[in-house]
Amino acid sequence: MQVRIGEIDKTWFRCDRFIHLGDGWYFTTRENTQEGPFDNHQDAERELDYYIRTHNRIDSMVDDDFQEPWSSAH
Repeated sequence: MQVRIGEIDKTWFRCDRFIHLGDGWYFTTRENTQEGPFDNHQDAERELDYYIRTHNRIDSMVDDDFQEPWSSAH
């Protein structure tokens, strides 16, 4: 991970992605969506993990499809 000159390491800030409303648990995404409701916090955590893994896979497939024509990967 790159840091600015003079900094020792990078600090990552995370907000709580989980929200409890009257009808259940939700999680928020970087895309500014709210997913849910889920019956409990554990179910919301499990679904967030699945959501992230799925989107990372999709992003990886899109990156593979849109490589520059001069890329050595082709």
